[in-house]
Amino acid sequence: MNFNKPTITACILALAAPTLNLSAQIELTDSAAISGFVNGAYTHHDKGGQATEELKLDETEIDLIFNLDTVSGEIHIHSIDGGNVELEQAFTTIDFGKGVSVTAGRFLSLLGFESDESVNRFTRTRAYDLSRPIPLYAEGINAKGVNDLGWISLSVLDEVWDGYGGGQFGDGSVGVEFQGGFTTQNGFTAVIGYAAQDATDENPALPDAELLNVWVSYETGPFVFAAEYNDFSNAAHANYAVAGDPGHNKTSEGESYMFLAHYAIDNNLSITARYSEEELENGDGSEKWTIAPKYSFTDNLAGRIEYSRTDLEEGGNEEEVDFFSVEAMFTF
Repeated sequence: MNFNKPTITACILALAAPTLNLSAQIELTDSAAISGFVNGAYTHHDKGGQATEELKLDETEIDLIFNLDTVSGEIHIHSIDGGNVELEQAFTTIDFGKGVSVTAGRFLSLLGFESDESVNRFTRTRAYDLSRPIPLYAEGINAKGVNDLGWISLSVLDEVWDGYGGGQFGDGSVGVEFQGGFTTQNGFTAVIGYAAQDATDENPALPDAELLNVWVSYETGPFVFAAEYNDFSNAAHANYAVAGDPGHNKTSEGESYMFLAHYAIDNNLSITARYSEEELENGDGSEKWTIAPKYSFTDNLAGRIEYSRTDLEEGGNEEEVDFFSVEAMFTF
């Protein structure tokens, strides 16, 4: 979901399709449009006195959007760090009317308050660095119903988290996601979501995984307030196994939560403050504070500065992590 400029309408419309790009689209024909973004940044990362600096292109993405009356579709292609061009999402949606639709293909997870794309988040970094339980993209089928009060949505997926292998109903590796949301006319939204992934019989080393995700938001005037809670068991286990990242717990079980406040000072300038915490059952944990002012130079070009401080406890070691970035974002 895109929560760069949250509104009640956007919260509901975001559930009418797996993704919603609130950037201006370039109309190609009456039934086709294109949108996308380019972002890059200077970053300084200091973990336990070990500092690294980078100046790089983060991501380039182009989204093709088709709308043929009751049938619509999107194709998202992107390149990370200037590398190979890859397919991020590709899906088709059939609208049956009265708020009911079915989507098939590769699409974004239902769960999580923060957007998948940096340009659409309130902050550059994500709230959770240690456990990272929120899934991203998967292939499957999604059914949803939307009305003025909220929505319900159910997905059957090949794998909720990357690395479980292609799901097959016969080997028990199929994943599921559910989300239900309620919204009011005074700017309050409450959402509950659940994901589960059974390990494939062909790879018993991967544990079964579950995630409960709950978030609420309240928008009033120039302010947006949000809170999120996660209770997870082995979520993202396979992500780390694939990435070969020994610095993170591969069988994480625990809880995490986040509090966020956003203030739009005027039409161009805004600032976001966020606090997040992770508590794993093995004793690892983190506390993270983030401040991120953003300025929109035009409708398509914005800049953002972020400073994050994380107190990290991992493997019995305690470290301080400082992160600073200056980011440029071009959207169309």
